[in-house]
Amino acid sequence: MENSNDLDANFIDISLDDLRDIELLEASIFDEIARKNYLSENKESKIEDYNIYPSKKRKRMFIPSASESESDDVEKFVNKNIDRLTASTSQKWLQPKGNQPSVIAFTELTDMREPHTTQLRNAAPGEYFSLMVPDEIFEEIAIQTNLFAEQQGPSEKPSSRSNNWKATTKVEIKLFFGLILYMGLVKIPKINLYWSTDRVFGQIFAASVMSRNRFELLLQKLHFTNNDTADVFDRIFKIRPLLDSLNKTFKNIYAPKEDICIAESQVPFRGRIIFRQYNKSKRHKYGMKLFKLCTLPGYTCKLELYAGKNNELVNTTPTRVIMSICKHILGCGHTLVTDNWYTSLELANELLDKDTHLVGTLRKNRRGLPKAVVDSKLKPGEVIAMENERGICVLKWKDKRDVLMLSTKHSKGFSKKN
Repeated sequence: MENSNDLDANFIDISLDDLRDIELLEASIFDEIARKNYLSENKESKIEDYNIYPSKKRKRMFIPSASESESDDVEKFVNKNIDRLTASTSQKWLQPKGNQPSVIAFTELTDMREPHTTQLRNAAPGEYFSLMVPDEIFEEIAIQTNLFAEQQGPSEKPSSRSNNWKATTKVEIKLFFGLILYMGLVKIPKINLYWSTDRVFGQIFAASVMSRNRFELLLQKLHFTNNDTADVFDRIFKIRPLLDSLNKTFKNIYAPKEDICIAESQVPFRGRIIFRQYNKSKRHKYGMKLFKLCTLPGYTCKLELYAGKNNELVNTTPTRVIMSICKHILGCGHTLVTDNWYTSLELANELLDKDTHLVGTLRKNRRGLPKAVVDSKLKPGEVIAMENERGICVLKWKDKRDVLMLSTKHSKGFSKKN
């Protein structure tokens, strides 16, 4: 009997985009096998021996053989992606019926969770901050900062500030971060000028909180995790506990509404870091990219820091980003709104499998779209749409320019808004 995974090249219409994807898939498979071999050979290496900086040029590697478990993993990965490619080329598109078969009921309770609603009825801004960044976070930062200072030990230089180190506390760490927030509001060219006695730059507030030497020493020793027990293959292991704590707090305080969206923001940063991003369209062109899951009225439910390609295969594609950051809210009937970088048929199908809707703008070069919609020439105000058997609607509308959209919960039609 022939293998059910065998493909008939005459039956499947594979585009140039599909061939490029298959080529990238092949390269990813070889990279993954090479990575696993490297990890197995170097699992006893110390933190300082691990180099997180990538090579200047990626090279394909020929792997003559692999273990049975590696072969099984690769086979599953290949079969899954072949199924995805063949499914995208065999879509059946029909005229809109106006009756979506994939309507998903949203039954979750939303808004601020108890007892926070009662506690914050007449709260001051500082109480909101303490709710979002509780004392437990500052306590852990103080513990890890003291541990790092102890691990470093005294300096060999007699005049070094490190020799004057005294253990910090939760209260002092809160004062330290208060000064950092203050420096974001009151801009001065150099940090040491906040303690200057100069008539132009002199500031009373900073000196009243702590001395300049103590602030700079805390800045030098500041730590969020224990380096000796951290996962060094995680590029952001130094702040991972802080991110996890914040995300846990965001989740416990507020339950997202039915409509959610994925947003990106760039934290300005021009220092040396391997995953620094450049975006010429941003006000701050250099920085670190954040993916955020947001809901009305502008609340951040979860955030993830983009650290480049990590150890999972093809995990930085738009679909994988969405499925990763949304995994804790899938299956509840939410409607995810995305821009055209994320929206695709692949994502729509995966979200429907998890009882989640997708609505978003769409790029015309996405795989599997109905050509009758994508290639149509419309006059201003005209609309054309088609649906597939799952009720996924692809719509094109001519405004000042063509607008292409995808929805798993809407059909063709418009409603007037005052």
